[in-house]
Amino acid sequence: MRRLFSFLFFLPLIVEAQNGILNQLSHERVQAAQARTQFRVSRMFLDSGLSAKPKYIYWRAFKLEDQLELWASDSSIGPYKLLKTYYVCQGSGDLGPKRKFGDRQVPEGLYYIERFNPNSNYHLSMKVSYPNEADLVHADKQNPGNEIYIHGSCVSIGCLPMTDSVMEEIYWISLSAQAYQGAQAKIPVDIYPCRFTQKNWSYLNTQYGSKPGLVPFWKNIEEAYKFFNKHKVPPGFWVDDDGKYRIVFPQNFHLYSENH
Repeated sequence: MRRLFSFLFFLPLIVEAQNGILNQLSHERVQAAQARTQFRVSRMFLDSGLSAKPKYIYWRAFKLEDQLELWASDSSIGPYKLLKTYYVCQGSGDLGPKRKFGDRQVPEGLYYIERFNPNSNYHLSMKVSYPNEADLVHADKQNPGNEIYIHGSCVSIGCLPMTDSVMEEIYWISLSAQAYQGAQAKIPVDIYPCRFTQKNWSYLNTQYGSKPGLVPFWKNIEEAYKFFNKHKVPPGFWVDDDGKYRIVFPQNFHLYSENH
């Protein structure tokens, strides 16, 4: 009976998500993205031993390397597999988090896809959930900035730009996963200054060690980076009063657990 109640509780969210993808498909750009990418996306997932349709995905970006990784699983509790690495076609700003409107910085931290925009000025776009709770503690109180996207057109001031063809694939994968998981699920997008290797830490300490607060901030988000590398499940988190990330159970886990 409890399982039936759980299913009935989530049914409206599933229907809402499915209606959302139908609404998206009423737009010509999304129709074109589906037509051009659906087969190769299905092939990529099947070749990785997963279901043809994306279910659970995790985006992980690295600014120094100009890369966006796609990880995926058929289960919300993993393990996730690396399916593909996309290249960000144009950088913006420097290493370090975004702190105010107009600083040209790409955010760093733990985020999720907040909105899909099929009518973007940059072909297709997905809004990243900047500023989050941690950003609001540290960022400019009057205008921390917003409107940070993963988008097409290969131009950027603080976003993660892709070529249009790459963006179509990213958009369709993300939209499909959102439809599968339900409207309230949060598809994670974590953005790091770089991969936290020993070599990169040497570079960060040398080039940025004198800048107040940067190294402690990076040490904090490195906890999430290490969590995923160890467990192959996207990290969940909460933010304390000092704006510090506290890593907990996998992201979205509470949506599917009868104990939460």
